[in-house]
Amino acid sequence: MKNCAALLLATLLALPFPSLLLAASVPVEFKGAKDSGVIGRYAGSVMDNAAVEAFASVRVPMGPARYASDKLVFDKAVTVEGQLGAYFYVGPKARGALEVFRNYQAALAQGGFTTLYSCALNDCRDGLITGNFSNEVIDPRRWDGARNSPASAVSRDVRFLSAKARRNGAPVHVMVFVAEPDSTWEAPTAVVIVVQSKPMDTGLVTVSSEQLQKGLAAEGRVALYGIYFDTARAELKPESKPQLDMMARLLTGDKALKVLIVGHTDNQGAAEASLTLSQRRAEAVVAALVATYKIDAARLKARGVASFAPVASNRSDTGRAKNRRVELVEQ
Repeated sequence: MKNCAALLLATLLALPFPSLLLAASVPVEFKGAKDSGVIGRYAGSVMDNAAVEAFASVRVPMGPARYASDKLVFDKAVTVEGQLGAYFYVGPKARGALEVFRNYQAALAQGGFTTLYSCALNDCRDGLITGNFSNEVIDPRRWDGARNSPASAVSRDVRFLSAKARRNGAPVHVMVFVAEPDSTWEAPTAVVIVVQSKPMDTGLVTVSSEQLQKGLAAEGRVALYGIYFDTARAELKPESKPQLDMMARLLTGDKALKVLIVGHTDNQGAAEASLTLSQRRAEAVVAALVATYKIDAARLKARGVASFAPVASNRSDTGRAKNRRVELVEQ
């Protein structure tokens, strides 16, 4: 069942946690880990392993998967970003998988969660949500009923659900996979994954003045992701200072350089409002370079182009984040 936990994360969610592969016949409470503040454990369970990331990208199934070209493909899934917690529990011996699963269902419903997808037994197997008992994704066309194949796993009580709610205005996604005892564990086990959507910590990466110079020389423009604004606002956030320092160093070192400061947005707002917002953001950068770094205003021009020049698809959070940027363009 430890393989079940690791494969659910690694193959189904593309989040490898090698520590979850360590098997043990007797569960031991994982040191230093705490239950998620969103949903806890089934009473009497032991948290045998856990993995936490401050910021990660996770695929949450909203329907069954299929096998295509050696990969699991979800036709219905949502990709979410935020704080991730993955927890592996071994339940009490006297309890069954169905009882454990039903308790999680009830707790999530009482907490205001809406179920996105749920499966059990054959449906989980056919939807490739079984936590295959091997270290590779098994092509269902090769299921032969062997001892460690998904075909034999159907005889065990395995159940899965994904659910969503909102907390403090932000979405929270929970996934629960429960299986009855097997030869490794003498009790039902549960994998609980919680993703609390939130923006990542910013101000940690800047483009150096040397890299800015190289980018302008090579392509005439450089995309900057170290300039930060609050949503729908045009006031520069303090975390923007390291990137502004690099821009000022470039302009101070090359007195002949003239640039356009171009503001870009994603496509989430109305076009006219986004044009105004992107223009105001570009103007805020120019104003900071002039007032704080004493760059000659005649060398700078602000332009806003809203979402009209994307560098990625606006259909995902990741793509929209790439499109929200400031560009430095040589005049």
